[in-house]
Amino acid sequence: MKPLSDEACLKALCEGHSSVLRAIYQEYATPLKHWVANNGGQPEDARDLMQEALIAIYDRYCGANASFHGSFGGLLMTIAKRKWYDRLRQKKRETDVRAEEVYRQMEEAPEFENAEEAMLQKKKMDCLEETFRQLSEQCQRLLQLYAQGQDDAEKIADALNMTNANAVYQARHRCLNRWKQLFYEHCK
Repeated sequence: MKPLSDEACLKALCEGHSSVLRAIYQEYATPLKHWVANNGGQPEDARDLMQEALIAIYDRYCGANASFHGSFGGLLMTIAKRKWYDRLRQKKRETDVRAEEVYRQMEEAPEFENAEEAMLQKKKMDCLEETFRQLSEQCQRLLQLYAQGQDDAEKIADALNMTNANAVYQARHRCLNRWKQLFYEHCK
């Protein structure tokens, strides 16, 4: 297959041409996987980043008045790298916060702290369950399949009557974002 032009890549993404989308994955997934591996990630991280970057490009450049001038591959890799760096920063923040919390807990009375933590955890879990029930049935089934360890997007697509693996990744992204939104609206 001949190399795709930047315009062809963007048009295929916007219009959902699965054969061209597969070509985009073939062209850019391996370099992204190597880059992620060299920066402390796993192959599944690269797959998620690829999907998130394509969704970000779709959201930004597939609108009515959107225009794009530049390298599709460069844009895709830049977005994926930024998202990876954001994840790494978030992990560092979470690690720092956890370390600070452990130190603080060692100084406080453990009986009171454990009871309070258990109550907060139960409240959080109840709210997660409540907001999960507010998702569509398909979102619930999709997220349950992932929670059960099913990570083969093609099998999930077949089980949920979705068109392809790309549709599964996009639906998972939308469902998780909707669940987070519901959680923060109702539980925070």
